[in-house]
Amino acid sequence: MKDYFKPGYMRWFYSPSTFWQNICSSFRWLKYCWQRAFRGYADCDCWEIASYLAEILPPMLRQFKLNLHGYPGWGRASTPEKWDSIIDQIIEGFDAANRVAKDNYFEETNADILIRKPMREEILAWGKASERDQKIFKDKMKVFTKWYFHLWD
Repeated sequence: MKDYFKPGYMRWFYSPSTFWQNICSSFRWLKYCWQRAFRGYADCDCWEIASYLAEILPPMLRQFKLNLHGYPGWGRASTPEKWDSIIDQIIEGFDAANRVAKDNYFEETNADILIRKPMREEILAWGKASERDQKIFKDKMKVFTKWYFHLWD
């Protein structure tokens, strides 16, 4: 009988290899929390920096936009509404980068894609969606680099 038919607590506790793997991963998780508290990042965050930044920056920018107290006041950011629109563009770019990093375009097409073979058109649609998101990211990063030093409050 396979392990996945057993209740979760039995799989975790009674299987010696799984038990020790879970203990080790718990210690690793504590180590990473400690590193983030004192260094600001953990070793596991450096394994793929691009996906890590694409995951954490959109929520940070949304929080930044929510608690804004000012705006640059010149150029395309001469009013609070224009500054909000610039921040929205940057968020959109990092959301696109997050979609590219996760590469879950198959989930957008069909729910049953994991139990059947994908059709050629679906695979091509995934490639087009990825290219579209990469173009969005590239365009919005120009906005990000232009306004990078103005992201303070």
